[in-house]
Amino acid sequence: MNNKPTEKDVHEVIERRSTGKTSFVEFLEELHTIGINQYDIDVATGRATYKTEISELKTEPQVNFVISNQFNRNQALQTIANITLPFLDFLKEMANAGIASYNVNINEKKAVYVGINGEQIVEPLQL
Repeated sequence: MNNKPTEKDVHEVIERRSTGKTSFVEFLEELHTIGINQYDIDVATGRATYKTEISELKTEPQVNFVISNQFNRNQALQTIANITLPFLDFLKEMANAGIASYNVNINEKKAVYVGINGEQIVEPLQL
């Protein structure tokens, strides 16, 4: 496992996931293999921050979604359950459910989704 993955390493993993060549679980395994232990996603922009123990790498914004000001826990949970959605579709559904950001912690095997007004949904990762 590398302590400092290169931008190329991270982008190759992202590319395989975004083109459907890897599942979500495989994506997390590949990130972990190159030293990423967690990442944050800004739902409105799709900007990701991938983190190791000693560094972080930010991606460029991809979209400009409006986050609903109505937090809808049930809609968010349905979207989370449908993790096979393409990434940008997943983000759009999360924005519609009032989710502003989320953190995936690979080491702790959990994801924390944060609503527009600070509400939280904590979900275990199925690894």
